[in-house]
Amino acid sequence: MSLPKTANPEHMRSNAQVGFEVSGADMDVLRELRDVDYGEHNVFPVYGRKPG
Repeated sequence: MSLPKTANPEHMRSNAQVGFEVSGADMDVLRELRDVDYGEHNVFPVYGRKPG
């Protein structure tokens, strides 16, 4: 999964064109990740929208 940082659909498509694969062992590590509470810094402003 990617985290797009653009509102431009063509730019998103080009960003998704990656040339690597994630190994099964790495996927297992990623699946074990848990959410972390960063308090007031938990919000990630995607596309410049403000929270709330």
